[in-house]
Amino acid sequence: MSSKNIKLSVFLCLSMCLGIGILRFSYTALLPSTREAFGWTTGFASILGSANLLGYLIGAFWAMRLPQTKIMTRYIQIAAITGMLSLFCCAFSDFAQAWYIFWRVVSGVSGGLLMILSPSVVAQCCDIQDRFKINFVGFSGIGIGVLLATLFLPYLDQISAQTAWLILCSFALIICMCLSVLLQQFSHHLSAQTVQSVSKTPLNALFYSLMIVYACSAFAYIPHSLFWIDYLSHELGLNLFWINFNWILYGLGSALGAFAAYSLARKFGNFFALKILYSFYIAAIFIATLNASPVLTFASSFFTGMLNPAVVFLTSYTILQLYGVAYKRLWSIATLSFASVQLIGGLSFSTLQHLGVTYHQQFLLASFILLLGTLQLAWYARSKHYKQTEQTP
Repeated sequence: MSSKNIKLSVFLCLSMCLGIGILRFSYTALLPSTREAFGWTTGFASILGSANLLGYLIGAFWAMRLPQTKIMTRYIQIAAITGMLSLFCCAFSDFAQAWYIFWRVVSGVSGGLLMILSPSVVAQCCDIQDRFKINFVGFSGIGIGVLLATLFLPYLDQISAQTAWLILCSFALIICMCLSVLLQQFSHHLSAQTVQSVSKTPLNALFYSLMIVYACSAFAYIPHSLFWIDYLSHELGLNLFWINFNWILYGLGSALGAFAAYSLARKFGNFFALKILYSFYIAAIFIATLNASPVLTFASSFFTGMLNPAVVFLTSYTILQLYGVAYKRLWSIATLSFASVQLIGGLSFSTLQHLGVTYHQQFLLASFILLLGTLQLAWYARSKHYKQTEQTP
């Protein structure tokens, strides 16, 4: 890879690491210890999770409205810095509840901006033949961020919740500085671009099919992303060691997600790879209901961790390959769909839990919804003659 492509890969990787891995998933990892240390109720902790999802939706909508010029680099820097501040401001106890709600919304907004604007910058700055590798490396940052958030879980009984938040803030600060340096090199290239009008880009049934299954995946992964640790603790009665082990497996799976999607897409093409990934995703969620062996729980942790970033990466890349200059707008639509369903799903599952619906029933519902989405993708993609570009190294 050329020097420019390496810089673009690192830039996207760091953006995804911060925007998704740290600003969003770290909350789930730190929730049990933070809730205990700060005296939060279960209900308030759930509200904070929803606040982050709301912020992500706002950030995605905001990013869609921004022009494809060098102003994107300015917003990326602002998003990274405010996201880092949100981690710092959540590290201290005894503030009013509104304080934490505000900063979790800010964290979500930052994540939404980074999720859309950073891949859009890369799409404009790289050559077509280099897109696959750059996006593969870049979207691996999601898993790396999740892994960073889980690395010190075994030590949470030895360090305070405040220290854990400040460690994540330190990671975010380093990423902010790196992004600032990298963005200076892309700004001039962006200002020289003449982006075509994409307002009348024709869309087809296959695009909407992609959106439907992508939105279904947003709904399906809610139980694991919000309630998995609580399920392991209260439903299965696991001790802290095994809870941490399962969450670390989730982080390791996340780190390998983009690589799995990259390998499958090179071998089978984008759409067939997506069908494989979604099929495994359904199975990974479903086996959470089978607690006959700890191996099944381990497998569910690992594969749900792996498959979420895998389908995010491959969906994003497929849209880029099919629609080119319309990528930013269409990826914004996809992210808005994901964020909207995610917010609705989070509220829905919280309500179901309040009504006494068991975790097993929630996992079954999640896997069933994703099954419906996968079946309709298989139906629409089976006879379509679209070029499924497979980039070579």
